[in-house]
Amino acid sequence: MTTPLSLTLIMVAMGGSTKAPGIFYPFGSAAGDTDAGRSDDGSSPLIPLRRSFPYFGRTYQQIYVNHNGHLTFNQSLFQYVPNEFPENSARDIIAPFWTDLDNREKGNISYQQYTTGDVLQSATQDINTYFPNVTFTATWVFVATWDRMAYYPNTGTETTFQVVLISDSNLSFVFMNYGVIAQTERKVQIGYDTIGSTHYGSLRTCYPNNTIDIVNLHTSSNINVQGRWVFATSLHSEGFSCPNYPGLSDDVVGIRLKVSSAESLSEAEIEERILKPLGELLKKRGINVSDIRLRKIYKTEL
Repeated sequence: MTTPLSLTLIMVAMGGSTKAPGIFYPFGSAAGDTDAGRSDDGSSPLIPLRRSFPYFGRTYQQIYVNHNGHLTFNQSLFQYVPNEFPENSARDIIAPFWTDLDNREKGNISYQQYTTGDVLQSATQDINTYFPNVTFTATWVFVATWDRMAYYPNTGTETTFQVVLISDSNLSFVFMNYGVIAQTERKVQIGYDTIGSTHYGSLRTCYPNNTIDIVNLHTSSNINVQGRWVFATSLHSEGFSCPNYPGLSDDVVGIRLKVSSAESLSEAEIEERILKPLGELLKKRGINVSDIRLRKIYKTEL
């Protein structure tokens, strides 16, 4: 019987950090996404959620993907000049990149939600890696992607980012993933806020000493995965809404591998037969790895 092993590895490399590949969750037509339409300052239609999403004490059954780089729940939002968080407003909002965007001629906005499949497994592994003190199994994932968007008024610029909502109906988390971000003089707000700003977070409020130019978002992170920012967004997650990956430095790189074996391997056998040869191969390719070790292992029977 073949046993696929999903391994989460931590590699300690010499020198600077390495950009983590493939941080975006699947998106676009190939992933079966729904197109959010084309307009200046527009929004998707109301999107019914297949699972409820807990958000700092409130539970939502619907969402809007707004074209100017944010998600709202009770009604769509067309505002293109962002407010700073905390804004003390009457709405809950998640804003991976709130600014004046325009996809009438260029750029695609799409979304998809998942209740089964590989995306849920990936989300589960990511949360358990970033929050090792939390026991979590994702039951719902919502992915919205702004792909190669132009700033108003369609200046030819291209900006790509993604927001991922993850929940088990009790805990909830938000990923903000960044690709190439074009420079702009327009105001940009990144983070989340709640009704009355009882809870809020942003790159400015959570990380006041971490001044980040927007064009460098693809190399910034609060969990040492370049281009990804992670926030916990439920009342049950108080105390780690603005995480820093414990025990890792800029010289630590996380890699997730999936391998198949006709036999059930122990951790010692995995290290000897898989990790050690991998480290030797990386060194031959010019990547100087000082240490490579297993962090987590997930086994499934086929």
